[in-house]
Amino acid sequence: MKKQIITLAVAFFAALTCLRADTSYLLIQGAFGPGGTEETFKWAVTYPTGYAISGQDLLTAVFGPATLNGTYSDDFGGTFPYYTAGNGTQGASYIDFAGGFGAPFLASVTLNSTTVAQDTSYNSTWSYYVAGGGSNLGNGYDNSGAWTFSQDGSLVRTPVDGSFDAWVFGPFGVTVDGEGNTPTAENFAGATALSIPEPGSTTLLLVGAGGLLAYFKKRRA
Repeated sequence: MKKQIITLAVAFFAALTCLRADTSYLLIQGAFGPGGTEETFKWAVTYPTGYAISGQDLLTAVFGPATLNGTYSDDFGGTFPYYTAGNGTQGASYIDFAGGFGAPFLASVTLNSTTVAQDTSYNSTWSYYVAGGGSNLGNGYDNSGAWTFSQDGSLVRTPVDGSFDAWVFGPFGVTVDGEGNTPTAENFAGATALSIPEPGSTTLLLVGAGGLLAYFKKRRA
């Protein structure tokens, strides 16, 4: 019996080690510091190898899922569904141009209890940059240590292992500032670690653990 238990335990934990993970990186840069000084925040987000994620999934990993919270009116007569995520310490808000959260547009970010929000004329806004990973246009993005302005929205942008996403605040076309913020693994070595678990993988592990525990109890009875 003891040998069987050891064999099952070894097999189970071997299965755990086979769940390989990919990592994509997220940077957010804006006037979060004292007196509106610029600050940069970085995250390393891991997810099971082969599990497809979007650029929006990276934001959700940091700020949590977005929920409908009224409407947003701009200076051009547009009124759109307005979604918020997180809280007053760390959160984000989105304008939804398509309805049903089909085309979210980052409107504000809150970090360290400081909110940086676009103005209603879109003169100062959040610009999206990427390096590596997939594109809705089918061409993908270069990953040679330089940022490229994203031609994709966050939902159709597809990060891959080792790719980078960045959101930077300022006038349209503002670029990510600082040599230490270029998209290389070395520059993200100290990034905050987060994870996106694949629901199917999580369920499988729980079932396996539960089965192994039940077997132990049965053999001891």
